[in-house]
Amino acid sequence: MKFAVKRLIALFLRPIRSDAQVNMKRLAEVTKSCQQDVFSKEYYEQMLLDVDQWDKNDLEKCIYCRYYSSLILDKFPELASTGDILPGYPGYVAVGQLASIFTSPGYTGMQLLECIIANDTSSDVCSNSRRISGGTKYRSNGLISSYLPYVCPSCVVAHDEVSGSQEAILKAFIEWFLKLDKPQRREVISILGDEDEAIKLRYSLVNESTKAVEEYRKIRATTEQQEQEQRRRELLGN
Repeated sequence: MKFAVKRLIALFLRPIRSDAQVNMKRLAEVTKSCQQDVFSKEYYEQMLLDVDQWDKNDLEKCIYCRYYSSLILDKFPELASTGDILPGYPGYVAVGQLASIFTSPGYTGMQLLECIIANDTSSDVCSNSRRISGGTKYRSNGLISSYLPYVCPSCVVAHDEVSGSQEAILKAFIEWFLKLDKPQRREVISILGDEDEAIKLRYSLVNESTKAVEEYRKIRATTEQQEQEQRRRELLGN
């Protein structure tokens, strides 16, 4: 990315007319952190991932995931202090991981409550909830352009420590959930449930995060154009 990062961030913080309901300050913060991490080999090494190639799509995916995660915390700030499902894997990140998965049109439902009631993570009713993990190690499949690597490096390490086992990670999530008080449980189900309101909430988070990436693209294009015009003036004068 050849455009000036400081200039790009400054543009985010200017009053800009936009039809998208995007928090521009949040977008600026997310973009700055993604600029620092996505193109850093050291960032991936802390997850034991061997990554030395990246492009603007990786940056945009990072912006999407981190903006989305920030919306989760903004909506449910108390979840930040509810502990980990595994060492280094906060519960609120797991909530975001599940919520981000279950937004595909036509999905049959997460059935998380039914899974918890069944008390058997290997049962059929838990098949959708087991998607909290892809079932393999991140360091084995090289899949970096996904939620956990961009949101929580320590979560990737924790995930891979149990070999990416879907049942082990789901079991850890359920144990974390059962330790919450009942109002907190209701908040989790308000985003991970199968009721219309929960589905609408998940879609609204996806929609705003998608618009945030679109705003980033617009501002990046403006910044690149300004950089080109400045170089032209430097070369040719007024």
